[in-house]
Amino acid sequence: MPVAQHHPPHPHYQQQPQQSIQYPTYNSRTPVSNSRPPPQSQPPPTTQPPEPEPQAPRITRADSKVDNNPRELKTVNLPRECLPRFLSIAAGNTARNRETCGLLLGKDKGHKFVVTTLLIPKQHSTSDTCTMDEEELVMQFTEERNLITLGWIHTHPTQSCFMSSVDLHTHVAFQRMLPESFAVVCAPTSTPNFGIFRLTDPPGLQTILSCNAKEAFHPHPDLPIYTDADKGHVQMKDTSLEIVDLR
Repeated sequence: MPVAQHHPPHPHYQQQPQQSIQYPTYNSRTPVSNSRPPPQSQPPPTTQPPEPEPQAPRITRADSKVDNNPRELKTVNLPRECLPRFLSIAAGNTARNRETCGLLLGKDKGHKFVVTTLLIPKQHSTSDTCTMDEEELVMQFTEERNLITLGWIHTHPTQSCFMSSVDLHTHVAFQRMLPESFAVVCAPTSTPNFGIFRLTDPPGLQTILSCNAKEAFHPHPDLPIYTDADKGHVQMKDTSLEIVDLR
């Protein structure tokens, strides 16, 4: 499905010859294991001057082959009303067992990102697919308003809340452009009914980038490929949200 520019640029989806994203049904959660060896200790980071707001927890790259230095993700503020508003917009499709997708756009405030806009692109869908149409309209919208794509959101009308192999390959295009990018999955018939996710880095980002499987559904190595972002750098806030429906 749907992403960011030099602002970062809106990514073109990998694994898709067209400018669209498919979300086939997937009946089981991607297995996650804790079998990785414990990370080697890292030297303490250089003390940074205090930020005006609390920052997200430090994300340390434990694999020395990837990066010897720890890095921080900027906090991303997500309006609390975004999820119920999106579920309300998607209710008609959900009742007909059809998926709905959207983009989470916003601004770089320097020390944090702020989601300001929920954009519903033109799309067509089935019970297990959602295809975004006329992507050039999305590009025009984001460029005219100087917005960047911070994340994306879609429904699983009858499935549980998880990232399928197709979702993982969709999201890698977002996160390789902007490390703070996140994916929201809404599962209105399941408990919990939503999740906010990102690829681990490492090993998830590198694993998906190097995956060359052709099938829509395929296994990945038994590694912690994705994790909850709402327990990390994504923070729900009581801030305003603009909703634009291009359909």
